[in-house]
Amino acid sequence: MLSTLSLNDQLALALGIAGLLFLLINLLLLKRNQPKHIPEPSKEAVEDLLHVSSEQGKRLVVGLGHALTNASFDLAGASGLNLQRALLKRSLFNDHPLQSFSGDGTLACVSRMVVHGAYHGALASELFRDSLSQLSGTSPLAYTASLVNQIPDGSNAGLLLAGQMSPLMLLVLDQADRQVLPAISALSSLSGQAAGFFGNSLNLMGEDVFNAAGKLDQRKSVPASLSAQDWLRIAISIGLLLGAILKMGGVLP
Repeated sequence: MLSTLSLNDQLALALGIAGLLFLLINLLLLKRNQPKHIPEPSKEAVEDLLHVSSEQGKRLVVGLGHALTNASFDLAGASGLNLQRALLKRSLFNDHPLQSFSGDGTLACVSRMVVHGAYHGALASELFRDSLSQLSGTSPLAYTASLVNQIPDGSNAGLLLAGQMSPLMLLVLDQADRQVLPAISALSSLSGQAAGFFGNSLNLMGEDVFNAAGKLDQRKSVPASLSAQDWLRIAISIGLLLGAILKMGGVLP
């Protein structure tokens, strides 16, 4: 069966098996210790903002993006849902609950399910309100305008932007700077990341975009998967280096 696969398919299969093996090894290792393995700078940034919100009795505003079902569909557009879930687990009973805004109908529905599930899991379903996760515009411009209007609220402790967003987020970050509101952007789109460099906001790059919730998530699979990714990167790097050497040596065609 393997002989019918192309070389690329065989390599992909081998990498997938190696990734699962690394994940299993790291899960077994976590039974004996709990290594701190969260990449910088997301290691402290998100949790520090959560602490500020709790101490000041204010709310965190989370922008989940607007590109999950439109023409620029990308699964990275749902990357903010993991951050939302982790934040909810740590802030369900704060004075001001977490407030989320989505710019896409499907994303808003899934986000509301995440919020309801968090309250249900904490046996506090009576505290759940639909307004905690809102659809704030079905186009990038409308979504941006809605977020800009939310920034001046005096009950805000910080702003987190996560998911697929357009460069229009520059307007939101500019408003946050004007209001001296701490902001963290973990945007999966390159154009959005470019806008994230504006002002004093912390702009997460690379794998930090998808691991911003790692410090908050208590599941053992999270640090194990991060360690497995690191080992897989090492294996790929070694394979590329050996392939280059064999290619230059004439061993490979």
